[in-house]
Amino acid sequence: MTKKLSIDKPNAANRLSVAWPPFADKLTGVLARLEEDQYLIVSVKGSNRFVQFAAQGSFGMRVETTSNSYLPKPEQLNKRQVATLIDAGWQDPTGDPEESTPENDPDGSPNFFVEFASPVAFGAVAQLTVRTFAQILRVPYPNSLQYEAFESEGRSLALPELGLKLAQRAPNPDSQEDLAQHLLATLKECTGVSDLDYDEDRDIGIRHGSALTWVRLLGDSPFVRFYSRILHDVEDNGAIVSRLNDINARQPMVHFVFRGDAIFALADTCAAPFVAAHVAHALVHFCSIVDGMDRLLQAEFGGETTFVMPAASSLRH
Repeated sequence: MTKKLSIDKPNAANRLSVAWPPFADKLTGVLARLEEDQYLIVSVKGSNRFVQFAAQGSFGMRVETTSNSYLPKPEQLNKRQVATLIDAGWQDPTGDPEESTPENDPDGSPNFFVEFASPVAFGAVAQLTVRTFAQILRVPYPNSLQYEAFESEGRSLALPELGLKLAQRAPNPDSQEDLAQHLLATLKECTGVSDLDYDEDRDIGIRHGSALTWVRLLGDSPFVRFYSRILHDVEDNGAIVSRLNDINARQPMVHFVFRGDAIFALADTCAAPFVAAHVAHALVHFCSIVDGMDRLLQAEFGGETTFVMPAASSLRH
């Protein structure tokens, strides 16, 4: 349970700007209006320090704040800040970005996190957010913050009632070629592989674990597709399609199909407007799901993975 912070009457030793209580009220109202599968990220301008909110409908709301796994050395949290986060009600990260993936650690996170059960006490969420920014991260006033909001499909949401500036994004590409270059630059940044490039089929190949993921733009439509042949030389025993349908029902963002003697995974994400963070997040999610699913399905139906020996991930998350 999070500890309530009084932000209306700050003491002399830890004064807060008078702008924080009105911001807390605005944030409370915005969070209460978020619908299932909608997300809000409030970040410090010019920094990777953030608090993010994931609305989960009847399952409540998950809130996360940046751990040192995603912070450069000048911004790393010190021991006192970490201890204060825990004292405020945040849970410790359960692993690093490689360990705490949705596949391997569905209830954990590589960030500090809190699960608020339904019905969500949105006022308490806002109080925790203000305490995190103002007292722990030492952000002087709300004007130092910016936001972005979106749905799971990647469509952006406008929340002017927050009173914050929209996070700076890459300019919208003026042409398909501009979009292709933005995509390539995003994948290079996400993977750290500087020599990534399109092949003759206009695909970009990225290895993760025992799987190979291909990324491409879908013709003239504003979508990016991730796809992977996760198993081949699979014999159809009559149960594969039923099993994949069951997986698809529980894994809405990645779709699995059986064609010929192979099992494929596919996922699309919107690229209009092109938001690099959304594309990178979708890639990391797709690769983490695919890399675990190929071994699982191989154990059930046989066949061969693309690579026998897993490779270390180059994804930066």
